[in-house]
Amino acid sequence: MAEREPRSVVDGAFRVLRALPGSGPEHQVATLARATGLPRPTVHRLLRQLRESGAVELQNGHWHLAASLLGLAQQVEPLTGLRGTASKAMAELREQTGAAVSFVVPSEDSFVALEMLPGRDALPIDARSGAQMPASTAAAMVLTPGRIPAARRRSFGAAVDDEQVLPGLTCYAVPVALPRGRRASLQVATAAHRPAERLAAPVHHAAAALEQALVRSADRA
Repeated sequence: MAEREPRSVVDGAFRVLRALPGSGPEHQVATLARATGLPRPTVHRLLRQLRESGAVELQNGHWHLAASLLGLAQQVEPLTGLRGTASKAMAELREQTGAAVSFVVPSEDSFVALEMLPGRDALPIDARSGAQMPASTAAAMVLTPGRIPAARRRSFGAAVDDEQVLPGLTCYAVPVALPRGRRASLQVATAAHRPAERLAAPVHHAAAALEQALVRSADRA
């Protein structure tokens, strides 16, 4: 990757913050430079500035995200009360199906799991809130319906992933209409020996209940 200066200090800082969790403890600055496309001196400078602002910490020679970011991240939601309402519906769906459940929203040119709950199976996914979702996942595809291949398209705007993204992983996702014309998606993920598509009915039911709960919440606001 060719090294280039960031468009701004903020741009460079966010590149470093996004790359930091996957940088590992060995040769960390060099790894961050490769991942961000920034020169090593720029990475050093940004890490020092981020440390001064409390966004990162240096422990035993290893840079990592500061715990103070957790509180900030928990406040991220496209609509007031969305995370709490979605979390309740997701917990009920996970209890009913045993699947990993994700609530995904678009974020400019990417897709992010606003909330994610692990299921009973061990799956080859980054099961945490804030994880970026590839555009080829079922959850992302239902947010860009014109890009769903025919073989992965299902009724009522749903999409499936039958190990197309990762071996051993299957997913089933449906769109969720949010107030003010916004959209999200609700996805379940399971191991391949228990295909996620068999859970279509409870996923659609959970999405419909979530939409109704969001409408009631918006009416009270």
